Amino acid sequence: MKKKTRITIGMVAAVGLAATATACGGGGGGGSSGAHNERKAQQQIENRLEINQPIPVNPYSQMRQNLIEIENAEANGVQSTTFFFNQGIKDPIMTCKSIGAPIPSTAQLSNPDKVERHGSQYDGGNVVIHQMEPNGVYTGDSTGTWSECLNAQGKPYPQYWEGFVSSAFGDATWDGHQIVVKDPSAVFSKHK
Repeated sequence: MKKKTRITIGMVAAVGLAATATACGGGGGGGSSGAHNERKAQQQIENRLEINQPIPVNPYSQMRQNLIEIENAEANGVQSTTFFFNQGIKDPIMTCKSIGAPIPSTAQLSNPDKVERHGSQYDGGNVVIHQMEPNGVYTGDSTGTWSECLNAQGKPYPQYWEGFVSSAFGDATWDGHQIVVKDPSAVFSKHK
């Protein structure tokens, strides 16, 4: 029984190596028929799966709706509360009433890259070139975040922080363990 098992495993390995060699161009025919057969088999697999297990078409997406609502809240500048944390320290080092969501310091209004053609018509190609921002500098990597805080008189001011930032849409406090939202400022829907 063991000998028969070894022969079967050996045969399977030989067939696998032959198929690989054919697909890689080692089958004597330049590899085109092996590659063609592989593409054909892959297409048959995809077709069968699409017929037997089609991608669902949902009449409603809660995730899409929530993303729309979050983007509207960000764009409309809803009242929020922002908490600034240092890594390894439980309590926030600062809290402020704020407007909207925190903005990564690497966020840009313009495209950071442009494509240029380099070389002659016979060599070279397209390359990506970094663009200068409207403020005259190039954006680099950063963990920084800008938050639009409100002072005691309700006047907004930008607050920059390199540590972790958490914002809640609404009036919120820190209870010594977690952020507690008292009064949400954005309306979110829930599919019934």
